[in-house]
Amino acid sequence: MKLQEIKRLNPIEKDTPDDIYINCISFEERCIKSLIDSNCYRAKTIFILDYPELYRPDEPAKKRIKANRKIILEKVEEFAEHKKNIFLLGCSRGDPMEGYFQFLDLCGALNLNSASANLKITIDISVLTKAYLLVMLKAIETLGAHKVRVIYTEPAYYYPDRLTYGISSIGYVPLYNGNLTPLKHDLLIVFLGFEGERAFAIWEHFEPQKAIGFVGNPGFRPDYVGTAEKLNKAFLSEKGVEKREVSAMDHEEVCQLLESAWEDNQGNDLLISPLGTKIQTLGVYLFKRDNPDCGAQVVYAKPFKYLDNYYSRGCGRMFEALL
Repeated sequence: MKLQEIKRLNPIEKDTPDDIYINCISFEERCIKSLIDSNCYRAKTIFILDYPELYRPDEPAKKRIKANRKIILEKVEEFAEHKKNIFLLGCSRGDPMEGYFQFLDLCGALNLNSASANLKITIDISVLTKAYLLVMLKAIETLGAHKVRVIYTEPAYYYPDRLTYGISSIGYVPLYNGNLTPLKHDLLIVFLGFEGERAFAIWEHFEPQKAIGFVGNPGFRPDYVGTAEKLNKAFLSEKGVEKREVSAMDHEEVCQLLESAWEDNQGNDLLISPLGTKIQTLGVYLFKRDNPDCGAQVVYAKPFKYLDNYYSRGCGRMFEALL
């Protein structure tokens, strides 16, 4: 299902509470959008990811984080059928498997599993890191949910500049390792955003024979296309790198393009790096889910430092999509 703009958050099925609602506390204001703009929303069980790193004394946005946290905790009490079924998951922002295991352990204790009938799950991905987005969707898969809905709120704007500084490590996203072989050449596909240093570092690390850099067009804003190209100039200028375009807001188009790239390059190992939008990352998830035999590996470069302008400002439109 394509993204549909919504004005209010409603239950997946009218007059029936969702079984699970998942969100994340953040410095970004859009983490509260789906909770504030709701219409009689109810959920039986609520999970809120809470990164301890956000409360360090040197965190520049700690006042905004605490304000958003207060709003989220107040709102979920209104929406929960039972307050005892509101769970804060204190898990490291840099280790999505912490959130994965905590979530599944609690679901097991609550008998929320593949034996449960017709589970309905809503996950707000607006402020999840891309690694957490991918890993939490894998966790939801293990529950055998029949209806999974993604909520995404656009920011009002980003500063059109680099968002992070330096590289701390490069590797694959947990649960998204592929079946690579030294007998094949690598094809690297990178979804580009404002992370030129990370894109170049991934290309330099894996040294692929060829690479495709996807620029989001149409983008979130028209001027962001040129900004992304400028910030990724070093990567796009390398020999064997081809620049292409894909929508920044169409996960189904991303999935289809990845399927075409896979079919056209059966003689290559496929590496995919989601450095663009959350919606493009959602398309990467769908490609891996729908093509379990593709052998593609999802790779990621963790930044050394998030810059102050990494934080989006304000809230834009809100969207939903059933997976």
